[in-house]
Amino acid sequence: MVKVVNRGFSMNKGSREEPSITRVARAAGVSLGTVSRVMNGAKSVNPDLRARVQCAAREIGFVHRTPTRRLGVVVGRRNPLLPVGYTHIMTALIDEFAYARGMAVEQFDVANLARAWDSGIAAVIGIVFDDAMLKLRGLPNLPVLSINHPMAELGVHSVYTDHLEQGMMAAQHLLDRGHERVAFLGGLRGEWGVEQRLAGYRAAMSAYGLACDPAWVRFSDDEPVYDIVQRWTKIGVTGILNFSEDVVAETLHVLSNVLRKRIGEDISTITLEDVPLYQYFTPPQTVVRQPLREMARLAVEHALRLSENGVSAASETVDICLRAELVERESVGRPAGADLQGRQPKLMASLT
Repeated sequence: MVKVVNRGFSMNKGSREEPSITRVARAAGVSLGTVSRVMNGAKSVNPDLRARVQCAAREIGFVHRTPTRRLGVVVGRRNPLLPVGYTHIMTALIDEFAYARGMAVEQFDVANLARAWDSGIAAVIGIVFDDAMLKLRGLPNLPVLSINHPMAELGVHSVYTDHLEQGMMAAQHLLDRGHERVAFLGGLRGEWGVEQRLAGYRAAMSAYGLACDPAWVRFSDDEPVYDIVQRWTKIGVTGILNFSEDVVAETLHVLSNVLRKRIGEDISTITLEDVPLYQYFTPPQTVVRQPLREMARLAVEHALRLSENGVSAASETVDICLRAELVERESVGRPAGADLQGRQPKLMASLT
């Protein structure tokens, strides 16, 4: 296995002068995925959107190259109420990088994986979780790569971020500012990434010498968000790791509009993923930002390499781990009466 850890990345590659699918999307005011579907002749695109994309392409001089190969993307659970969430952003980025390399993208769900194998797909990228990856691995002689779920022990190539570090990083940010009663709201119980972030949160609490009350750990499928958040405010929780994409907006709504808490003053919140919408919340959310663009680029490049070299030629499973970063905005403050003296060095020494 070849393991690449903490590989450097750049969130801003700079603007390119030549016409590109990104410039077409910006000029037309649509997503990268929409541009890709228009260029690939998908019939599902709204006629008005199709005309807008074609007009923008003509204006900037973009010339469509007909893809010669197809890349399969298997998508697991996605939230239809959050059209700009993690899965939607990742599929759009894969579309962009695949198109730039002369590949069309076809999406599948876990239920119709056999169709991916039968339809001449060159390689498959899985944006799925846990058991679904085992089904992907069962596709014979088809290169498979997992995004954000390391599975090298099963012979599956992976590009992912350090989820343990994300939970640790976010909890540390609150602890460094004097919070002691920090709660964790995760996604679905048992998912690998959720459990890794939870372990990171617990490690940070332990490093500070703080007990982690079981009542402070809940999951989005446990009970209604209102019940969770109301209980936390009653027992004195001052900081929340709001790590379930499905209920981010609902959690903030309950805090601000129902319980009348001032986020960043009465209670602090940190959200997972830098979805564009989050910086426009009141107040803008402090977030743990994963390098989604770099993940998509590496995934497409590696999947393309696998398809060219063949599955049997790949003697080593590549396991690429990238680091996330914390983007500080206005949703985190210090709790009343916080005593910070001597706490940060103790935590930093324990975590390094």
